[in-house]
Amino acid sequence: MHLNIQGHGIHLTPALREYANKKLGKLEDFFGKIIKVEVVLDAKTLENTNRSHVAEVTIWVPGKKVVHASEAGENMYASIDLVFEELKKQLIKYKEKHVEERRRLAEKAKSVQRGSFFSKDEGHKSGESLEEIKKFRVKVMTVDEAVDEQKLLKQDCFVFRNAENGEINVLYNGGVASPANMDYLSEDDAALEIKKDGKAFFPFLNMDTHEVNVLYKKKSGNFGLIEPVV
Repeated sequence: MHLNIQGHGIHLTPALREYANKKLGKLEDFFGKIIKVEVVLDAKTLENTNRSHVAEVTIWVPGKKVVHASEAGENMYASIDLVFEELKKQLIKYKEKHVEERRRLAEKAKSVQRGSFFSKDEGHKSGESLEEIKKFRVKVMTVDEAVDEQKLLKQDCFVFRNAENGEINVLYNGGVASPANMDYLSEDDAALEIKKDGKAFFPFLNMDTHEVNVLYKKKSGNFGLIEPVV
């Protein structure tokens, strides 16, 4: 977890920085997939001295989710304690929702027959099928690090989590594909795109799971699907 602390209108002493690092670092006990944390400690001149010290924290977690809280107290240590408690509540709630969503999707996946592609349209039926599904947790890295890793592994397609924004990105054909330039498609539609353009890989947003997937053509003529674990 990358934690960055800034001070506004206050001298950020080593003791205060250490306290903030130690206290907010405990948030990983409640949600272990935190990507980065931005902390702003702001001392303001107010008549109400009980709220003159503000701790504002923004947390990035997987799934393009941002958790934010701001609390004020009579001193900065008290404000950090208050914002920690608020963030803890939010992270626990998000984790519970996330686990429930994953369970629901897993149950849905069990009930779906993933057989031949184009089965809904007899005019496009070809007998090609989804032969394998690869699920794995992707590494958090910068684009430059991902490019170096792709070259090292000599892979035509490389999936990673962008350290700057927490999004799943895909390196292929010499470029970077992000959710912003992907379409929501079914696996059938993604297969059609591969057949239409003769592509080896096709990243897309799965319309059933709303996650980044990569469909690819295998030597057997069937398809494989990469499903990064969030």
